[in-house]
Amino acid sequence: MTEPLNGRPQPRLQDVLRQSLVSQPAPPEPPGGPAAVPPVTGGVSSPRGLGELPGALPVDWELIASVRDAVSDDIVAADESDPLPTETARRERARSLVAVRVSQWAVQYGRSSTPLSTGQVEAVAQAVYDAVFHAGPLQKYLDDPDVENIVVDGSTVLVEYFNRPTEQVPPIAGTDEELVDLFNRLASSSGHRERRLSPTTPMANFRLPDGSRASATLLTTRPFLGIRRHRIRTSSLEQMQEWGTLSPSLAAFLHALVLARKNVLIAGDAGTGKTSLLRALGRKIPAEERVVTLESDRELFLDEDPAGGAHVLAMESRESNGEIIEGQQVGRISVADMFPQTLRMLATRVIVGEVRDDEAIAMLQAMSAGGAGSMCTVHAAYPKLVLPRMVTLCRGMHRDDVHELVGTAINFIVFLRQINQTRIGGRRHRFVSHVLEVSPGEAGRPALQEIFAPGPTDPRGVPKLPPSCMEELENEAGFHRAWLTVPQHGAWPRPLDLVARAVAA
Repeated sequence: MTEPLNGRPQPRLQDVLRQSLVSQPAPPEPPGGPAAVPPVTGGVSSPRGLGELPGALPVDWELIASVRDAVSDDIVAADESDPLPTETARRERARSLVAVRVSQWAVQYGRSSTPLSTGQVEAVAQAVYDAVFHAGPLQKYLDDPDVENIVVDGSTVLVEYFNRPTEQVPPIAGTDEELVDLFNRLASSSGHRERRLSPTTPMANFRLPDGSRASATLLTTRPFLGIRRHRIRTSSLEQMQEWGTLSPSLAAFLHALVLARKNVLIAGDAGTGKTSLLRALGRKIPAEERVVTLESDRELFLDEDPAGGAHVLAMESRESNGEIIEGQQVGRISVADMFPQTLRMLATRVIVGEVRDDEAIAMLQAMSAGGAGSMCTVHAAYPKLVLPRMVTLCRGMHRDDVHELVGTAINFIVFLRQINQTRIGGRRHRFVSHVLEVSPGEAGRPALQEIFAPGPTDPRGVPKLPPSCMEELENEAGFHRAWLTVPQHGAWPRPLDLVARAVAA
């Protein structure tokens, strides 16, 4: 161990990697466990009557909303007459008020309809409480550790899981107006009061209290809301080995790239785990450094990580309040706008959560101008599309200039892939398939060298050639070339457990 910094001893890379390579227990399943459902033929569970859909409440949402409004009035009156010193105490009193109001409502409801069971009354009470303090009818899906995405398209609500097929669940509102009201309440409760859906601002992106990313719009036929959940907020390289995303050799190599201050671009299609890997690499930045993270919506949470080493300053973009003066959106601050500020914050590295717009130019310029060790993610469906994607994002620059900038700014591209087998009884497999070393090439186009690439029968990345900076990784990060050249070190600890392979056998 090296000398402690800020009270935390810093392990040597050699010690961490040697232990990882020597001891390779059978990795456990990622959170949520293996799928235990029979295979189905379609991508979404077959539609049923709304009362038969999973998670259906015993009454219509309109009735829940009416009880919610009454409870809200009760809470306001109680807070005015008897203010409580803490939010915890206020929530506990609110639960009591919900129980009383729902009990009274259930008695009245039973006089004209089939009386509800005790379990149904409790479900209604929880739905009312969630409507007041949480995400209403969406809260139970946000609380489910297996849920990855939630899609609301008017009355059609789809829930996508990590380890089982997508399910259609009951509508979360009776009318489009109620849907829009719910979306705006979610944005407001998340602290994004300026991100409000209206005819003048028909698109809004915001972050929910649990960190999930939400995107809403009125430009579709029915009001739309897409929620991308962060099932895992504290991912580490060690955990990603356990989940099957990284082999020990890959984890060791990526760790060394961080310690050697190489600029890394993480690419992949949607849902492949780019943010999780970026977060894991960010946690390996030495404690003596200061890092600035730039995001449109916070997803990395490195500044909140008690196990993190570096001093992290998290910056988040801000949307306009809807007012436009002289063609400019008032109050809007983009990721690109924040870049100049990072130069004055004494940062040793910059991390961009996702490069999706004009911040691409600023990011590449920062990397090429000495921002060693910076990292970012970018959306690309295939490794060969990463470079064209960067050209597209760098609008206003000639393609040759973008190629030259990429060749001098980025040192390595790490590509993640996903195989989704939830439709046939399996789970989602996410893994690194390629690591490409980037260097200036002839005629201005960057040269790409495969350091890791899929094997003959395995889509996951295995060592191909040592990088040109191998001596630097050995001298500055404690890496050892044998971890790439000795076959058993580069092998994955267990076969990729694909359902199709098992069925074929």
